[in-house]
Amino acid sequence: GARPMVKATAIKFVQTFRNQFSKDNLTALMPLLVHCLSSPSVVVHTYAAAAVEKILTAKDGGRPKFAGADVQPFLEPLFSGLFGIVDRADLNENEYVMKCVMRTLNVAKDDVVQVTHIVLEKLTAALGRVAKNPRNPQYNHYLFESIAVLVKAVCSKDAAQTSNFEGMLFPPFQTVLQMDVAEFTPYVFQVLAQLLEYRPTGAGLGAAYTALFPPMLTPTLWERRGNVPALTRLMQAYLGKGAGEIVAQGRLMAILGIFQKLISTRATEQSAFDLLGSIVKTVPAEALAPCLKDLFQILLMKLQQGKTPRYVRLVTDFFALYIGKFGSQAYLDQMDTMQNGLGFMILSQVW
Repeated sequence: GARPMVKATAIKFVQTFRNQFSKDNLTALMPLLVHCLSSPSVVVHTYAAAAVEKILTAKDGGRPKFAGADVQPFLEPLFSGLFGIVDRADLNENEYVMKCVMRTLNVAKDDVVQVTHIVLEKLTAALGRVAKNPRNPQYNHYLFESIAVLVKAVCSKDAAQTSNFEGMLFPPFQTVLQMDVAEFTPYVFQVLAQLLEYRPTGAGLGAAYTALFPPMLTPTLWERRGNVPALTRLMQAYLGKGAGEIVAQGRLMAILGIFQKLISTRATEQSAFDLLGSIVKTVPAEALAPCLKDLFQILLMKLQQGKTPRYVRLVTDFFALYIGKFGSQAYLDQMDTMQNGLGFMILSQVW
């Protein structure tokens, strides 16, 4: 811990001139920087984390200087050093350290598998701590980014791993949702959607996701604009993996109610159409049939009230999707039930 300011200045020098150093130079410097993560001086370990993060993004002729295999030799000491800081209660949440965790996971890719369990344990523990009192938005952002990167790296290779992630992430996520930590809910919904998308095909929704579904339909959740994109993606993931189960539970009308809520304001109409597209793609035709007239009426009424260029694009995209799924005759017949010749009128005047 001697002469922290001199050390910090030296580290800053390395970071500033990272693009001028050769890969061999940086490879030799890396263990020294990793060692500095254990410094009791906040300035030294923060500068060290920031420098490692920047070195991992350094490029040489457009290609990263460090790829997965290059990081592998110091992966374990690097994570030990970083989580040594994250775990300490007497230190503030350090966004540079968490950003370095995220970057390391991103660069290490396949090699992450060997440390998945311990890294996930550390990240969920950190999440449990900050959920009680979120103070540093940047730190929280990189914390969730790290979780998302880890999920992608591991589950994209082996879908069976999703159950391990669910086991570890559901408890802290449920805490966040029960405590209604507004800053965190959009992140939680995004990671839940990501996990559900990676879930093995044919595995259905499983007990945990099934239990989580009714709360997802709570109108107040959808009233917070920040939640809407992530919640929509989560709802799409639910439909993708278990539309049959959802229909069997009699939940289709509730989802259509959400669509109606989203389409009523311009800020959320894009999400409304994302959701509607998934409904048409995944819900069995016979379950959808009784709702179609109301759906089309909502769409046409909004078209009548105000033809903004974006709405016209969204609604015609949807009609195209509908025709792709059920054929042009089904579309024309559906339109004709509302008004004779309406299908062709829309085709010539709107499309």
